[in-house]
Amino acid sequence: MPALPEKWVLLVDGEHIQDPSTGNWFPGPRTEIEWTGLLQQRQLSAASVDAGNTEFLDGHVVSSYVLLLDPGIPVTPDRRDQFRGPDGLIYEVEGKPRPRRPARGSRRLAYIAANVRCVSDIKE
Repeated sequence: MPALPEKWVLLVDGEHIQDPSTGNWFPGPRTEIEWTGLLQQRQLSAASVDAGNTEFLDGHVVSSYVLLLDPGIPVTPDRRDQFRGPDGLIYEVEGKPRPRRPARGSRRLAYIAANVRCVSDIKE
């Protein structure tokens, strides 16, 4: 039974296809894998720039997010993989997602934590 409430979709690129007329390669159709998770915004602090947030002007910081995923996802997300959130926005994985276990008690996997950033420019 899933523990996390939001519906997410992992967007997996298909095999690259070569255009016969130009010889250029382009990604094939994406496979969508539905899963459950929870998006959390990292807390901003005085050390927020060091904690993974991006400062693009003095005093202007873009927050980073952590996507918690229920364990058991059939395809483990990797760097640059993308998720579509319940709000329709696209989030890109930054770094390698990490499995997390409870600090005490069971050694069973509790969730998978992935640092993500919003890459959607425009809402449709």
